[in-house]
Amino acid sequence: MTSMPVILGAIFVAIVAGSWLLLSVVSRAWNQYEQAFTATASDRLHKMFLFIDAKRIFLVNVLAIVLVPTIVYLFFGNVFYALLSAVGVVALPKILYWHMSRRRLQAFEAALPDSIAQIAGGMRSGATLPIAIETMVNETKGPIAQEFSLLLREVRVGIGLDEAFENLGNRVPCPDLALVISAARIARDVGGNLAEIFERLAATLREKAAMEGKIKALTSQGKLQGWVVGLLPIGMMFVLFQMEPEAMYPLFNSIFGWGTLAVVIVLEFLGMLVIRKIVSIDV
Repeated sequence: MTSMPVILGAIFVAIVAGSWLLLSVVSRAWNQYEQAFTATASDRLHKMFLFIDAKRIFLVNVLAIVLVPTIVYLFFGNVFYALLSAVGVVALPKILYWHMSRRRLQAFEAALPDSIAQIAGGMRSGATLPIAIETMVNETKGPIAQEFSLLLREVRVGIGLDEAFENLGNRVPCPDLALVISAARIARDVGGNLAEIFERLAATLREKAAMEGKIKALTSQGKLQGWVVGLLPIGMMFVLFQMEPEAMYPLFNSIFGWGTLAVVIVLEFLGMLVIRKIVSIDV
């Protein structure tokens, strides 16, 4: 009889200790995930000149991770769909960042030839390179104006022009910009008419952009075929599920079915990569 309170007390202490340990582990993991997420998100957003509070994005992301799988499970009643939606929500910030950075880089590349020609025109009128860049920034909008404006701010605080151009190249992974930076550096080191070099480089970049546009138009059919081939199994799966739901039920509600779906997803991804590699031609 006397041993029962001791056993209950030991169980209570074990439960309290286990709960405290679990809370401490969860709290530590939460803090580490929050710090990593906010640091990465803040750095990526600042590179795109988007000054948004990263903590708010983190809270929205965590809320979506909790709510979306729950809603999917309540709506479909399937654990696999809930886990798949959770994976999608976790990967969504990276996909959005990749899409936004890609669009920003495309806008930068499209505006680079005209901006370089504008800088060359300013230098031909007697302006120095920083003044010509400042004129271009004042008359231009978009990513290229933001990046070159940051370059000018670095020069004003004492950073050398060559180092500022190098920082610009590190921020913007653009091969065309690397040509411009190399031309400016070589002209400053060995001498030469930088305005004329920039004019020729702008003309070359325009011709390169025109050729890339032609190649994109010629390969658009292959890209469309890739989309059709990739979406065809999904469409057939949906049609068969509507026609024979009982026969398709094990595919979505059994371990073997989930394994089959995983193999299909992997093969679809690999096929997309192969088709993209075939139709992607570098100029």
